[in-house]
Amino acid sequence: MTLADPTHPLSYLNYLHQQDRLYPFYYYDHFLIPRREYDHYCRWAAQQLTSCHFGEEVIDVRYDDTRERFLIDSTSATGAVQRYSSRDLVIGIGTTPWLPDWARECQHPLVMHSARFMHAREQLSQCKRVTVIGSGQSAAECVLALFSALTPEQVQAGASIQWITRAAGFHPMEYSKLGQECFTPAYMHYFHTLPRERRREIVAEQGLLYKGISFSTIGEIFDLLYERSIGGETPGLVLYSHCTIEGVEELDGQGALRMSCHHTQLDQHCTLETDAIVAATGYAHAWPAWFERLKGTVLAIDEQGDCIVQPDFTARRCDRGQGRIFVQNAEIFQHGVGSPDLGIGPNRNAHIINQLLGREQYRLPRTSTFQHYGLPTS
Repeated sequence: MTLADPTHPLSYLNYLHQQDRLYPFYYYDHFLIPRREYDHYCRWAAQQLTSCHFGEEVIDVRYDDTRERFLIDSTSATGAVQRYSSRDLVIGIGTTPWLPDWARECQHPLVMHSARFMHAREQLSQCKRVTVIGSGQSAAECVLALFSALTPEQVQAGASIQWITRAAGFHPMEYSKLGQECFTPAYMHYFHTLPRERRREIVAEQGLLYKGISFSTIGEIFDLLYERSIGGETPGLVLYSHCTIEGVEELDGQGALRMSCHHTQLDQHCTLETDAIVAATGYAHAWPAWFERLKGTVLAIDEQGDCIVQPDFTARRCDRGQGRIFVQNAEIFQHGVGSPDLGIGPNRNAHIINQLLGREQYRLPRTSTFQHYGLPTS
């Protein structure tokens, strides 16, 4: 909300004011806010929105051609079904944890996605060997939490953390000022002018813009490695790059796991043992069944079966219905790497609200970058 309208009652600045934290935040002198405070801010805002319905799952959406209305069925935890009717629809479905085949097929209770990490901290702390897979921010934060808690006595007794990635190394994400302009409305609008297949090719090359690790987290891990290796001591953290996990098997009766690894540059194989695996392997779009049913009947699709999100964030229809479907945070090839970014969300939402109201409720920025992404002109 803050980037769309800083004066709004639900802006972060007003939240700080209402919590008597505006001056403390001023002297806090950090541009990034604590996650706990962001969580508290979201809860504070949600409590003031009587239109928010939590604990309901949408189970069906269809279009009534005669009434030109969407019919939405949802179910609550009690099983009660509620029906809603709407002229337009805004879909803001997020992503779900993604696991490679070897992790999905493994039934071991301590093979998990990083989304479960905080819930499993107590169990993981009791493991002698823990392996973290991946080299993004989530993987790094899991490693930092485990490594920070590892004591010299545990290391001397054989405890260790293995950090494995198929990438060439443990690299930082793009944090430079000009580099981050790809997370702006200007770049988003430019990106959408490109052909769809070209967009897919471009986002495949932009991984480090959003998949890397923050400089501060890398620094904390490196500093711990340095300090804990003084005098030739074993720090308790081993890092492996260029390695993919091809399979995992449970060792009979031991509760331990054996991982089959492939070093992609050496083209050699090896095995590693561990007691737990945290797979920080990212998130993926998984459209619900009711959305899939709209494809090809209400929504137009491309050659790959994806809906076609237009510059105004509406999904192109394949029928004659007048109701609009707005899509937030679609796959990044639709509007660029900034699509899931929290900073671009307020701008996108303001666009959608202005269209729903038929007027400019929120003023949108005329320019948001110093760079020009199109063809140079004299």
